Amino acid sequence: MDKRLIKILEPSFMVYFLCLLLFAAVSSIFSIGLAVAELLACIVLFAYYKFSQYRTRRETGQYLETLIDHTQGSTRDVMMNFPMPVVIATIGAGRILWWNELFEDIMRTGDSVMEQRMTDFAHGFDANWLLEMDGAKGVYPTPVNVGGRVYEIYGSIVSQPDGTPSTLMTLYWHDCTEDQDCRRRLEEGNPVATVISIDNYEELVKGITDSEKSKVLSQIDQKVNEWAGPMHGLLRKYDRDKYIFVLEEKEFSRLLEEKFSILEAMHEIASENGIGATLSIGIGRDGDSLEQKYEFAQLALEMALARGGDQAVIKNRFAFEFFGGASKEVEKRTKVKSRVMANALGQIIRDSPQVLIMGHKNSDMDALGAAVGMVCAVRSRGKEARIVIDRAKTLAQPLIDKLDASEEYANVLITPEMALNLADSNTLLIVVDTNRPDFAEVPELLQLVPRVAVIDHHRRAASYIERVAVNMHEPSASSASELVCELLQYMVPDKKIGRLEAECLLAGIYLDTKGFSIKAGTRTFEAAAYLRGAGADMVDVKRLFLNSFSAYMERERIISCAKQEMNGIVIAAVDFEAGRAVAAQAADELLNIIGVQGSIVAFQTTDGSVNVSMRSMGAVNMQAIAERLGGGGSLTASGAQMKDITIGEAEQAIRDAVKDYFEQLSQEEEKS
Repeated sequence: MDKRLIKILEPSFMVYFLCLLLFAAVSSIFSIGLAVAELLACIVLFAYYKFSQYRTRRETGQYLETLIDHTQGSTRDVMMNFPMPVVIATIGAGRILWWNELFEDIMRTGDSVMEQRMTDFAHGFDANWLLEMDGAKGVYPTPVNVGGRVYEIYGSIVSQPDGTPSTLMTLYWHDCTEDQDCRRRLEEGNPVATVISIDNYEELVKGITDSEKSKVLSQIDQKVNEWAGPMHGLLRKYDRDKYIFVLEEKEFSRLLEEKFSILEAMHEIASENGIGATLSIGIGRDGDSLEQKYEFAQLALEMALARGGDQAVIKNRFAFEFFGGASKEVEKRTKVKSRVMANALGQIIRDSPQVLIMGHKNSDMDALGAAVGMVCAVRSRGKEARIVIDRAKTLAQPLIDKLDASEEYANVLITPEMALNLADSNTLLIVVDTNRPDFAEVPELLQLVPRVAVIDHHRRAASYIERVAVNMHEPSASSASELVCELLQYMVPDKKIGRLEAECLLAGIYLDTKGFSIKAGTRTFEAAAYLRGAGADMVDVKRLFLNSFSAYMERERIISCAKQEMNGIVIAAVDFEAGRAVAAQAADELLNIIGVQGSIVAFQTTDGSVNVSMRSMGAVNMQAIAERLGGGGSLTASGAQMKDITIGEAEQAIRDAVKDYFEQLSQEEEKS
């Protein structure tokens, strides 16, 4: 029942007396004798009420004195003169039975306190909180605001001298208003470290005159200064394309409210060659020192750049938080960088007596193709390499069959169990096509092997493989196979790779680019030309993607379950088991429908979980939606696995994630 209703149904005794006096006054109209009798009754009842109050306070005082004497204390004056406001109330109802003068002062209500409950002063007060602590003494969970002052309430249950349970509690009120104000000011003044980077500085200034270059950079400086100015922080440009910005926590909340409007504002700036400017922002919070917050900011900036740039990332001691990131990745890698990476990887291979290569769970043709390419690179250094793959959970079976038919790869593919037995402290582990430890084919290997190299093209997720010896992470690349192709051109320059390796790599590129139709840049076609020159036959590669009649019908069955949702998103949630490869093909096929910006296919697996495959043409950031479901991937292709959930619950979770994504996108557009 509502406490206000209880208050109405149980009014103060003074209300009763006023009602009785009113009746006596009305009765005087009809009979003076009756009015006098009622008046006498009021006086008698009022006297009895005051006597009851006095007796209650006296008995409570005697009870307190008994308790204090029992504990060999002084007298009741100890409680009356206690230097803090003290009150004794009933447990559960919270009725006030006794209080000292300091409590009376903060309540400013005099004797009427006797008729009140604790909730009359401290709204929402839970009079059972001490019972929930098993009768122990402690601090009330939240500070209480009374009369503009803030109090911490300490309490204990009063113990009976004979050991019987008591229904009373003693509450001590500590005025912590100044402490709360100091804490608030300290928290609001806590510094936040921010590092800002111009994503595509080289592309912006490439091929333009010095005057145009100065104009573009001055426009960027002006935008950044206008954005940072109202927050009264310290902004300094310490490199040609980087800024450091230190502000207070209270001002940082404004950045969160506006969703980092500088990201959209920066799109208004473009050079003469039509390249638009983009920023990446790394923010460090919650560090023990300013130095640690700066380290967090640097990690956040690296995360933003690894996810394609044009976004803000917040890093605290526990997790990352992402804002923006709807733009396509900016291609930053150069042949110089590829050559440096190839030399570093070649050196570490020479120093390793054993090399293991693995991709991600449920490996596809890109993961296996990139792994085969790395086997070729390792062999060029005179070393043997093995590919770790779970044959029971792979989507690259046609490619595996092709490798099994080759004597050269007779003993190259090994099981996860064999890999765990072979791994030791001298092993080099090369991870391809993933940067998340929980997505790796055998995550335990990452703990066993001290030296790890990562080659991946997916946007970096909040959890990623740390402490790597070599890290070639390029979100702008179409596939991991494309990155391996570039490395091979420097690692085996005098010796062409074999036709089998070339076709495996070309199959990986063909898969992730959807037949060279999505995310295929100039470097992609250069890699394809390199592989074609090594003997790869496109007809043979396309044969690897042919479906059986049953697989074709299964794909069409999935497509028939599709429903069109908001903003051109199509969702197909099927309540039957489906193959991962077929589900991915269905998601790709749905993109061919006019008006479809993104497709999501969810299907049940044999272990009771729900797998989700997501595709888009680039207008919708599928990675942002996948991360809301615990998954990840890239802008155009992502996925997630949802455990302990029904297909109906999964479908609703997907709808909620899509809705949340577009709502956040809309808010960012309104702010900009």
